[in-house]
Amino acid sequence: MVTQGLEDIVAGHDDVDNALGLLRDQLKGWGIKVVFTTLTPCDGYSPCTAAVDQNRIDTNTWITDQLDFTSPTVSYVDAESVVAVTDTASTADPQALKLGNDTSPADFDSGDHVNLTTDGYQAISDSFDLASLGPDA
Repeated sequence: MVTQGLEDIVAGHDDVDNALGLLRDQLKGWGIKVVFTTLTPCDGYSPCTAAVDQNRIDTNTWITDQLDFTSPTVSYVDAESVVAVTDTASTADPQALKLGNDTSPADFDSGDHVNLTTDGYQAISDSFDLASLGPDA
């Protein structure tokens, strides 16, 4: 499972797609199934500018375009959709997404608007189809 990239994007790297593509190719070359997770929102985190968030969105589009059913397969889990809610205070069009911060068990924002709580990680792990994580048939 590949859950990397958000820290790199927030740090200003715009080549995350290339790095993930190299990793995907290496893992497939070694016969390893690849499961990406989409990157979660960072709205409200000061380094997460509109440009950074757009890079995150573009990377998520790249991730969701990676489906490959040849063995070993490449798939993804949409972590963003599991923990994100619309930021109703956002003036962006479409409105930005932020981490949900309701009471437990939907308190996904640890308080810094980028790191997940235990509930956030649990919600994402609950969204995995465990049967699909085994070897390709």
